[in-house]
Amino acid sequence: MERGRAVGFVPEHWRQGGFVQTQPARGLLEFLQQVPDPRGRKGRRHSLSAMLAALVCAMFSGVRGLRPLEQWLSLQEPPFWHLLGFTRTPPKRMAFTRLLAKIDAEALLDVLLQFVNQLGSFEQPADPSPEAELEVEVWDGKTLRGTRKDEARTQQILVRMDLMLKRVLSSRLIPPETNEAGAALQMVKDLVLKGKLILVDAAHCQREFCQEITDKEGDYLVMVKDNQPQLLRDIEQAFVIPRSFSPLPTA
Repeated sequence: MERGRAVGFVPEHWRQGGFVQTQPARGLLEFLQQVPDPRGRKGRRHSLSAMLAALVCAMFSGVRGLRPLEQWLSLQEPPFWHLLGFTRTPPKRMAFTRLLAKIDAEALLDVLLQFVNQLGSFEQPADPSPEAELEVEVWDGKTLRGTRKDEARTQQILVRMDLMLKRVLSSRLIPPETNEAGAALQMVKDLVLKGKLILVDAAHCQREFCQEITDKEGDYLVMVKDNQPQLLRDIEQAFVIPRSFSPLPTA
């Protein structure tokens, strides 16, 4: 594996169909160098991009926590340390702890999203079908592990993911004064949704949320559960009695 190159498999029919751009992908280290270094000059024994690359690679290897991270790094061979960007033995757990306490999380997230997006850079086919024009997004709330402090609520984020490309488009912190549904409603108001289909779970089965998407010329597919008993019964009844379906518009 060459340092700084992303290697992956691209289906032949995607290349022939014009879905994939052919320019080489930029490496992870190149992107991580854009993150501002919060450390003072005396605290820079190791490259910031190397430490961040170690965190990213460890996470994708299933490592959870800084103590396991320290153990994981110690088990790697020096050539792997060099690939991450280290020029000496990787730092210990406390160095990562101090770095994460100061790092600009929003800047790091933005850089990682840029890296992921350029790996999945797709073009529309020359003559797209109506189905190809529809962009499908999945919106889902996630709880951030290890963020519970005293009596404060565990931090949560709302994630937008492109269903076709299987990549995260953006994420938003859910303020403590609201919930996932409230954050999603605000996100709808902030985005351009024309030509998009939004997939959400039953927590978003609310009239205001659905109406806002419709007003923004988008479409939605919402899961219905027992939290909306009357609506659930109406839907079940519609499948039992086909005549209850409204006819499709002809004009």
